[in-house]
Order: sequence, then structure tokens, then C-alpha cells
Amino acid sequence: MVAFVRAWSMRLPLGIFLIASCASAPSTARGEVLVERGDMLRVSIAEAPKLGIESKVDVDGRIMLPQLGSMQVAGMGLDAIRARLAEEFVERDILKSPTILVEIAKYRPFYVGGRVRRPGAVDYEPGLTVRHALILGGGVGRSDGDGPSQTSAPELRARWQTYSYQLLQTNSLIARLEAELTRDEAAKPGVAPGTVPARDADALASLDEKILHDRLATWSASQAQLRDGMALLDLEIDVLKQQADLQENERDLSKTEMEAARSLVQRGLAPLSRLQDLQREESRNARDMLESEAFAARARQNRSTIDYEFKSADIKWRSDISQQLRGAMLDRYRLKAELDAVTAQIMNQSADAAEARGAPSEPVVVIYRSVGGREETIKALMDTAVLPGDILDVSLAGGATG
Repeated sequence: MVAFVRAWSMRLPLGIFLIASCASAPSTARGEVLVERGDMLRVSIAEAPKLGIESKVDVDGRIMLPQLGSMQVAGMGLDAIRARLAEEFVERDILKSPTILVEIAKYRPFYVGGRVRRPGAVDYEPGLTVRHALILGGGVGRSDGDGPSQTSAPELRARWQTYSYQLLQTNSLIARLEAELTRDEAAKPGVAPGTVPARDADALASLDEKILHDRLATWSASQAQLRDGMALLDLEIDVLKQQADLQENERDLSKTEMEAARSLVQRGLAPLSRLQDLQREESRNARDMLESEAFAARARQNRSTIDYEFKSADIKWRSDISQQLRGAMLDRYRLKAELDAVTAQIMNQSADAAEARGAPSEPVVVIYRSVGGREETIKALMDTAVLPGDILDVSLAGGATG
């Protein structure tokens, strides 16, 4: 049963009145548990019961009160909260001399994890110690969902070795992709072998180095081909322009000859067939000029297409490699998690074997406690007091300490 912290007795109304009406908040008493996020507060007001509430301290450290609205309470003691409420009611002319009771209806939980049978959140009650916490956590041992492994030791070792090689391969792939992004031909995408034999790690690094150099060589060749294509098209466009200039000169000469022939025909000095031959020649010149212009237009279009491919090749290169790199990083996180899980199973099997041989062990408890916004680490004893919000990490020491 949760023990409520009370500071109000109906038998002492005068004392309550003096405390609740004072303008300044009293100092936090030595050892007083401060209100924090997750605590459930109950506020009772003798003169106005309808203004009383039961409210959980939210993530911002505030509670909602009728007529007063939101009020910051996290980090304050109960006496300080009571004095603050009384001051607010008086200043806003809601109540003249309120008699207020503030109590913790339910404390925020503390947490037990590690080598306990039921890890997780535990309801807090005043007076709990580490010994109580271990009992509430089901006692020291593996959690209920972490029973003896059904996988044999050789199979676990094989899985551990497989994940180790896969992790090395993924790390080598990531190193190679990062080198490809910068197109560093002198890069050697080697990685630390970790638990893999150095010979195997070197072989994998050598393979990735060859792949890197081949990929960069392919990139360079592709870029060179695009540049050569643009140069040839530039030459073709220039030749077509020169051809168009010559055809334009021929057209001008043909027009001059045709005008002269027309004049001679009109005066009877030349046959009509001569004029007709010149007209047909002019028509052929016009057709040739149109064909040359069409060829030039297609050449300019092809040149524009290759120029776009040349300029966008770098973006496509980086985009493709970045997507591969993202997938490789996800694989690395997955493999690390699987490797950690297999490692934990192997360690549990070793611990089980030690326990089966009767090797004595005792719980080692570390408390992580938030104090003034900072996390403190406490090496706890069995009679160390537990506070709301504490995180208890339980492990086993190999061998008794006497």
C-alpha cells in the first residue's frame, strides 16, 4: 500500500492555517523525496473541495489545476508546492486563507533489469531497499523469457563465427562504398579484422580493393567516352556549318546565273532550256540546304543529350552508392544486434555451466539515479534505499566475497 506523505491533521487547524498561508516556500527537508515527472499528486482544499484534483505530473513537470491552470511542480517538495498553491490562490483573489493538503497519491515507478527473473517497472513504496527490489523483481536469475537455450554450444559458436564474417564483409563493403563516393583511386578499403583471422580479413580487403579500382576505372572510361562523343559531335556540327555556308554561296551564284539566263531568254539570246536547267539546279541546292540543316539539328540534339548524361553521371553515381551505403549500414546494425544476441546466449550458457558446477556468485547492483538533472551512479548494498525513478542494474559476481 502506498504510504501518503501528509502534512495536514484535522486536529491542528491553526498550524495548518499558518503553514498554508505563509508567502514564502519552506526549504526542502533533508532526505525529502522531491516530486518528479510521473508522480501522481492529490491536492485537497478544505475551503473549496471542488478545486481539489488528482493529477499526474506531465512530461514538462507540470500539473493542471482548476482556475490556476498549469503549474510547474517537478523538482519541488510537497511543502513548497503547498505554499506555492496557497500564494497563487490568495494573489488571484480566489481564496483568502486556504487550507491545502498536498500528497503523493502514487509515486513514479522504479526499474529493475539485468539478472532478475521479472525485469521491468516496479511500483514504488516508501521504505523500499535494494533487497526489497530484488524480491519484487522475482529474485536473482535469468528472466522468465530467457530460459535455458535450446541451441547447442557448437551451433552457437558456428552462428557467432558466421555473423562475425558477415559483419567484417559488411564493414569492408561500407569502407569501399565510402571510397567510391570520393573516387579516391589510392584508397585501400581495409577494416579491422575484429574476431576474424587476419588472413581472411586481408583476403576480403584485397578483393574489395580490386572491386574499387575496377569500378573507378569503369567510371573514368565512361566519362572519357562521353567526352569523346561530345567532341565528335562538335566536329560534326562544325562540318555541317561549313557545308551550309558553301551551299549558301552556291545558292547565291545560282540565283545570279538564273537572273542572267532569264534576261538572255527574254531577249532571244539563249534557249529556254538553259533557264529551266538553272531552275532545277537551284531547287536541288535548296533541298540540300534543308537536309544539312536537319542533320545539324540532330547533331545538336545528340550533343545536348550526351552533355546532360555527362553532367548528371556524377549525381547518379553518388545517389546509387548512397543507397547501397544506407542498405549496408542497416545490415551492419542488424548483424551487430544478432552477434550481441548470440554472444549473450554463449555467456548465459557459460554462466549456467558455472552455476551447475556449484560456483558461488552474489548479486552486484548498480543504481542509476537522476539528481538535479544529472545521472548519478551508485554501487548499492542490500540495505541501500531505493527512490522513485531509480534504475537498478543487477549482475552476478563470480565467486563469493565472504
